[in-house]
Amino acid sequence: MTPFEIGILGGFAWAAILVVWALADLTSGEPSPYLVLVGFVYEGFDYSWKGIFIGALWAFADGFISGFCLWWLGTWIFGM
Repeated sequence: MTPFEIGILGGFAWAAILVVWALADLTSGEPSPYLVLVGFVYEGFDYSWKGIFIGALWAFADGFISGFCLWWLGTWIFGM
């Protein structure tokens, strides 16, 4: 896989996890302290549909950059 593909996969995975986590917290009634922390990191993320969408965009960007950097680090260390 190319670094771009790894980045896309990481971005979609983290965005999907964040959306499911936020929707599960939204239905439970009490917000998770960890999800509140994510709200401080991702500007615009809150418990509304717009906020969850903005959080998913931030999560995709974060996952893409993380996946790309982990691929680069793996090739640098292990010479894949």
